[in-house]
Amino acid sequence: MTRAAFGRVLCIGALGLSASLSFAQAQKAKPAAPTPAPPAVSGESGQVLLEQEDSALAGRAYSYDPAGRRDPFRSLLVRAENRGRGARPPGIAGIAIDDITVQGIWRTRAGYVAQIRATDNKSYLLRPGDLLYDGEVTSVGPNEVSFRQNLNDPQSVKPFRDVTKQLNAAIKQ
Repeated sequence: MTRAAFGRVLCIGALGLSASLSFAQAQKAKPAAPTPAPPAVSGESGQVLLEQEDSALAGRAYSYDPAGRRDPFRSLLVRAENRGRGARPPGIAGIAIDDITVQGIWRTRAGYVAQIRATDNKSYLLRPGDLLYDGEVTSVGPNEVSFRQNLNDPQSVKPFRDVTKQLNAAIKQ
């Protein structure tokens, strides 16, 4: 590096240091901005403000028209079918796919039948085509049950996913 280039680098560094120091000193020297005092409320205007607040809280002074848009304060993660319903329907129609444990599979003349256990600790028999709370049974094989689960995820490409549950998912040694 030549002397001239070295001198320029030193000058630029010194100018930058002095500029940052003067900026920091200017920030320290600034007085804090005074906070404005709250406006004085007279008896009559204070009463008017209280009446306006009461009418707004009661819903008389303001109304919101969503015009077909979704409520921005509702979670997108909560499924739509859970919002409007109180309790799930009884039986197979109220069982979610994630709550199912496969207990056994039988072969009959009509095909395979799966015995499952739900969260209510009851056993149910499933056949292909049975509708569940969040999907349906697509097939029952000799060692597995396949489901098509409906999704209400706005970011999902497909409105469903295929779930397979094995008969002997966990083999204990």
